[in-house]
Parts: sequence; structure tokens; C-alpha cells
Amino acid sequence: MAVAVRCERAAESVLAAVGVTYLAHANPRRVRLVAANEAQPRLGENVVILGDEQDGSVVALARRVLTGFGKRCGRTCARRVLLACASDEAGMPEVVHRYLRLGFSVGKRLYEDVAAPEALALGGLVRRVSTECEHTRQFVRFARIPDGTFISVFEPNENTLPLVGTHFARRMREDRFVIVDPRHLVAIFHEPGDVDCSVVGLDAGTAATLASRVDEADEREHLVEALWRSFYHAMELPGRDAASRGYDLRASWMPKRFWHGLPELNVRP
Repeated sequence: MAVAVRCERAAESVLAAVGVTYLAHANPRRVRLVAANEAQPRLGENVVILGDEQDGSVVALARRVLTGFGKRCGRTCARRVLLACASDEAGMPEVVHRYLRLGFSVGKRLYEDVAAPEALALGGLVRRVSTECEHTRQFVRFARIPDGTFISVFEPNENTLPLVGTHFARRMREDRFVIVDPRHLVAIFHEPGDVDCSVVGLDAGTAATLASRVDEADEREHLVEALWRSFYHAMELPGRDAASRGYDLRASWMPKRFWHGLPELNVRP
């Protein structure tokens, strides 16, 4: 009997779904994982719905799967799995499922078996997520609101905020800040002195409310942005306008989808 296990696009849900199929001794050739928003059963295929990823048993099973995989295949391979789980690509759960199954079969050899179809598929997801993590670290811009909190709204193509929280916590150790991702309905919060950020799932209304707080930036913040824009344009190299070759290079290194969030490229009325 063919089975499709429906799960959410979250590491906890995907890993727990793999654990369920493994503990059930299901034939991996007869099982596939599908994201909830892509759950289209095939002819003769039964659909099994996994519990909510916030459920304690789901989280515990996911942690058990990842820990076991790390011991079996190494921490690097386990890290790659977490990166892949942050991908928005269609079919991500099944790609992760196949990679985990291969790893549990071959053990430490998985790290070197880069030509296996399962490894190639997962590698593509890892590269895209890693690139988007770097974009997130580079292009997040904060605004300071009157209560002293720094806030940013950022919409990456992949669910990267949970992966980069430590980076911002290290750079802004003594600050209170929040970064909101309305696309993936997630935010990271940091309190002064904390070594890492708290990751919180949001509903659409809460995400919109948090994102709107960027507009609360006071005149002092606007002055700082104006000073930064003045410095930026004073240091800017000529030949970067839309009619010049340098514009293409600029768009390559700084994707245009991020430009709207950069104070140096925004002119307030």
C-alpha cells in the first residue's frame, strides 16, 4: 500500500514524519513525504496526516531522529539536513526523507557519497538556503523605535531567520531587537545579554502588527538614516545608475528584491 505522509514545512514536522515511517518499518519505496500545501495524493495512495509541529511528542521524535542521524552520519550531514528543511522548494520534505534514509543505511560514508542522487538533490536545497542565510546576514536593516527596541522586517526566499539568530545575537549582544518575516510568519526576538534569539511562530495578524512598528521610528532615527544616506552617496562609485554597466554588477551583488529595505536606497518624503 502506498502512503503519503503530510507534514508542515518545518524541521520538526519533517524529521518527525521520517521518524514515524522508520519506526513503522514502512518500505521507503512505498512512502513519500509531502508538504501540507502540496498534498496531492496519487491514485491508490493513502494520506497520513502528522500532528502539529508544536506538539511535544512531535518535537521529541524530531529531536530523536536528528540526534540519531548525527551519530550515524556525522554532525556536518545533520547540519545539512537542518539547512535543507528551511527551503521553500517544492518537494523539500521528500528530498530530506530520501537523504535521511540513505544516511541511516550507509552511515559515515554519506559525507563522501556526494554523487548519490539523494545527496545531489539535498545539496541543491542546502546551497540555496546557505546563500539566502548570507543575504539575511548582509541585508537586514534595523530601525530604532522610541522604547529603544531595534526592529526589522525582512522577507527572504527561504525560512532563514531561525538559522541566523545567533549571528545577530553576537553582533547586538546588549540590544533588544526583533526581526519579523511576514512571508514565513516567523520572528526572532532578543533581550539584552542573551547569547541567542528566541524563535516565535506568528499568525498573519500578529506578523502585520509587528511589521507596522517599523513606522514608529522617531525623528532621531530618521536623522541617523539621513546621515547614513549622505555618507553612502558620498562614497558611491560613479557608473552605477540603470544606464551603466556597474548597475548590473550592483544588482548581482545586492539583489533588487532587498533594495526596498535598505535606508541608503530609500528616500523618505
